[in-house]
Amino acid sequence: MEEHHTEGSLVQNTPDPLIRNLNRVVVYCVKILAVLMVVVIFLAMLDVLAHLYRQVSTSFSSAFSVENLIAILGSFLAVLIAIEIFLNIVFYLKRDAIHVPLVLATALTAASRKVIILDYALVSPFTIFALASIIFALGVSYWLIAKMSNTSNP
Repeated sequence: MEEHHTEGSLVQNTPDPLIRNLNRVVVYCVKILAVLMVVVIFLAMLDVLAHLYRQVSTSFSSAFSVENLIAILGSFLAVLIAIEIFLNIVFYLKRDAIHVPLVLATALTAASRKVIILDYALVSPFTIFALASIIFALGVSYWLIAKMSNTSNP
C-alpha cells in the first residue's frame, strides 16, 4: 500500500474513516498546542523583561551579581526551551515524525539549564552525578544521530 504523507497527516492515508477522523482530531490538538506554546513563549518573554527591569531598577551595581546573573540566564534558557518545544510541535506536524536531533537538543538545553541554575550547596553528589549522566547520555545520543545522518546523506 502506497503511503502519502502530507502536512498535518500523522498517519498514512487509510480507507478507514474512523482513523482519518481521529487523525484530524489529533492534528487539531497539536495545532492548539502550538498556539498555546506561542502564548507561553510570549508570557515568558514578558517575565524575562520584568525580571531584567526589576534587577536594573533596584541597584545597577548589584543587578549583575553572580546570583542575579544565574537567575537571568535561567530565565533566558527557559524561553529558549519553550521555543525549541514549539519547533518540535511544528516538526511533528510537517514531517510526520518526531525530529530526533531537535528533541535531543531540547533535552540537552533543558538539562544544561538545570546545571546552570543549580545551587550546588543544596544538592547531593548523587544528584550531580545523575545530571552528569543524563547530559552525557544525551550528548552521545545527539552525536550518534548526527553522525548517522551525515553518513546517510553523502
